[in-house]
Amino acid sequence: MKPLREFVPENKRFVVAHRGSSGTAPENTLAAISEAIEAGAKMVEIDVRLTADDYVVLLHDHVLGRTTSGHGKSKELLYTDIKDLDAGGWFNEKFSNERVPLLEQALQLLRKHECYVNIEIKPPQPNENFEKRIERIVDIVDECKMLPNTLFGSFHHHSLKVLKQQYPSAHTAAINLPGDNRLPSEIAQEIHCEALVCSLRECTHKRTNDAHAHGLYMGVYTINTEQDLQHILKYDVTAIVSNYPKRIIDLLNSSH
Repeated sequence: MKPLREFVPENKRFVVAHRGSSGTAPENTLAAISEAIEAGAKMVEIDVRLTADDYVVLLHDHVLGRTTSGHGKSKELLYTDIKDLDAGGWFNEKFSNERVPLLEQALQLLRKHECYVNIEIKPPQPNENFEKRIERIVDIVDECKMLPNTLFGSFHHHSLKVLKQQYPSAHTAAINLPGDNRLPSEIAQEIHCEALVCSLRECTHKRTNDAHAHGLYMGVYTINTEQDLQHILKYDVTAIVSNYPKRIIDLLNSSH
């Protein structure tokens, strides 16, 4: 598996599966990751949270209620409280056997299939030691031998700055905060990221041209329809983030 720093320059455009193939399987589960891999996604984006006993689990929200059969905040629960919860039945009953995966389980699956990973670092909770959380996440990635193949993204740009200071070889991408009109090069100068990710609505030629003029890569979310794709193909965008990776990959292949 080529390291990310070699893969990205060799691929003009690739699809990132948002929370796995989250349009066709329950988000942030091994089923969603497997469907993304099967679809041909080159990278899978996942969200992670810490439990009270410092396990790192795949979970978007800081509370369990929306995507699992449990309740409460992940940071206040032990992993044993979470590991047997139904993490798929809310999406479709055929996924009711899906569980909340550990980060290690997701990374092992991705590594086996030579698929890159984009881990979103969530903003700090009140009174949280977020440096400790970053250290725990990156240590697991490193233990799984996936650090060269991982892109860390965040809306909380200071977290990325801290991460880069602690782990200079880590790859980082700033997710543009709504209403932040700074150019990619201005953000990169501040936090030393290699990429900028913005919403479909925020994608402009001014942004993409600035990014490429400064050697930065652009990603855009969330591209789910043919109309979205046709719009975004007008811009020089490297990473196309989608809940429906198979649909978007098929459309890209048919347009060649």
